[in-house]
Amino acid sequence: MNKRTWIGVGSFVVSIAVLGTVLFGSNVSSMAGKNTTKLAGVIEGTEVDLSFKMGGSIEQLSLKEGDEVKAGQVVATLSSEEILAKKEQAEAAYKLSLVRLDQAKKGVSVTDNSSNAQVDQAKAAVNSAQAQLDANRNGARSEEITQIKAKLQAAQTSNQIAATNLERMKKLMAEGAVPQVKVEEAQMQAEKAQAEFKAAEEQLKMAQTGSRKEQVDAAQAQLDQAKAAYNQAVAGRGQVGLKELDVKSAEANVMQAKGALAEMEAYVNNTKLTAPVDGIVKAVAVQKGELVSQGFTVLTIQTKSDNYIKFYVNEYMLANVKTGDQVKLFVPALNREVDAKVVTVAPAADFAVKKATQELGDRDIRSFQVKLLVSDSELRPGLTVEWQLEGAGSGE
Repeated sequence: MNKRTWIGVGSFVVSIAVLGTVLFGSNVSSMAGKNTTKLAGVIEGTEVDLSFKMGGSIEQLSLKEGDEVKAGQVVATLSSEEILAKKEQAEAAYKLSLVRLDQAKKGVSVTDNSSNAQVDQAKAAVNSAQAQLDANRNGARSEEITQIKAKLQAAQTSNQIAATNLERMKKLMAEGAVPQVKVEEAQMQAEKAQAEFKAAEEQLKMAQTGSRKEQVDAAQAQLDQAKAAYNQAVAGRGQVGLKELDVKSAEANVMQAKGALAEMEAYVNNTKLTAPVDGIVKAVAVQKGELVSQGFTVLTIQTKSDNYIKFYVNEYMLANVKTGDQVKLFVPALNREVDAKVVTVAPAADFAVKKATQELGDRDIRSFQVKLLVSDSELRPGLTVEWQLEGAGSGE
């Protein structure tokens, strides 16, 4: 074979290679015409934000970032002196209602136990009213206001950064540099930062304003009334011969007092913040002694399980994906494969991964969200994973 023949054969081989690249692109094709596509995703984890059902001052905070926590473990508590005083009042009222029910059933005179219960109830009412008056007069301490101002400044900075990042992502998406999901993530971060900033503003306003004069006056009136009732209870100790009480009315009073006591016990329990799941403390937003409002996020727990990945699969690859499928994913950081399970396939498309052109017969190619669950102990949120997915064709 001469030199000219070799040149001709070489040119033919090069032409075939170029033609194959144009026709089949970067996908790997099988003899049946199926394409294998590599999809990339990021492992996500479940985060749980913990907050109190009521406002107050942080009395105890036993965890820091990175600490492990068990479900049911107490992670923080609020100062509860005022609530405990009200609980004592409810307990005394409940005991008194039981005594009065016994009197109604037996038709006997008031005993020393009843008188003592009346005194205990009145004394508890005085303690509760005094605690309420002290709380209204004292208000927030200067150190607490300083802490709240520092938190407000940090929240304002975070809000500005999040807003700037959102605008940048919108511009990048308009230029085609980032997908829609990145803009959505930036939007959620901006909304979260703005909500935290507004919550910090409200917290500072509440701490600086303190109680109004009419609230202090009302608390003083309640204290005076409680003291008068206490003096009356002491003076009435030893009195006998009270009228017979109606049994049904006494039973209703017992139920009412029991409900009031249960309510106060619930308030006491609400001063304790417990972890609902096992996990690791991701973030702590408060310090000991800090004043927090109802619903303010105290700390965030990252669960150890329930890690998942969301992939966006185009409609031509979706035929081979079914809920419940067991698949293999590759983790570049670990340089090995892990098992995963398909838990959901979106019933409707999320967005188009390819827009139709003006060519005859051309059409959009749409993408569907597929959620996979992974349970490998070495996996952490943020790791990149790859999925080799085989489909019916590219649709192009």
